[in-house]
Amino acid sequence: MLNPFTVDVNEVDIVFQEEILELKYDEESKNSFNKHGIAKLWQNKKMPKLYPKMWENMKNILIPFPTSYLVESGFSAVNNIMSKQRNRLNITERGDLRLFLTKIEPDINEIISKHQAQGSH
Repeated sequence: MLNPFTVDVNEVDIVFQEEILELKYDEESKNSFNKHGIAKLWQNKKMPKLYPKMWENMKNILIPFPTSYLVESGFSAVNNIMSKQRNRLNITERGDLRLFLTKIEPDINEIISKHQAQGSH
């Protein structure tokens, strides 16, 4: 959904449909998009207020490292992962870096409820 002006509204999650329709007919936003591109469109300070649901979705795509702290944390995580003790890991394929940088906590109760006991032989 990087270009909301060409997306088919019927193919989008119903949560975003109203905001996409509003944005599609917002001439100021359309001109900004055509002139400066997608990143500048969503950097406009009015976007989070006018289109809060889409902004929540887009900010994760367009702003992966919003502060220098997160960038430094990323480099530290890579350094830790790629240390001599763990030099055989491939951080891009296994997702190790993503695990170090995420703030998502696992839902232990849900994981336990989906666990199936292994039957005996």
